[in-house]
Amino acid sequence: MLEQSYISDVKLVASASRIRLNEPLTLDLQFKVDGHIREVLNQETWTSSYDKHDTVFLIKYLIKIQTISMKKRDVVEPIKFVRKASFYWSRNPKLPPPPPNKKIWAMIVMDDIPNLPDSVEDAKMLLFDVKRSLELMGSRIGKGKHKLVAYVSASWGKHPYTESTEIEAESDEVEVECV
Repeated sequence: MLEQSYISDVKLVASASRIRLNEPLTLDLQFKVDGHIREVLNQETWTSSYDKHDTVFLIKYLIKIQTISMKKRDVVEPIKFVRKASFYWSRNPKLPPPPPNKKIWAMIVMDDIPNLPDSVEDAKMLLFDVKRSLELMGSRIGKGKHKLVAYVSASWGKHPYTESTEIEAESDEVEVECV
């Protein structure tokens, strides 16, 4: 049986537990994708994929922040973003030793900014570790005590090293009082 991929360490932290309607609230969210997909993405896999003309890996993320009550409602618009690993032939002498006669590496694109990681571990962190800061006004939450929770999902398509997958998780509740 194949090891499963999953989302771990989902943490939602509010900048304050009590705010006014006209004050901003900052919510810090972090999580990471672990399991099978994190393990199989390595230099050997990049080389094999490159040889099969499979040179791009896209992972799509979706974040929803909702209130927990009888009727769940979004506190902010759902946030969708994509991270991309593009496998290419590199001549960088500083990279780790490649398999014989190959020097395939990954460029990671986060928020439309290309990154050239120095190691396979750095590439995995850039691709699979997410930290987002969201700011909203107290009026968006409404008056009273509210419990907020973050729902996150990640999905990717089929490749020689993985099947098409969608995984989901949620954070613990964060209580915020708006006066």
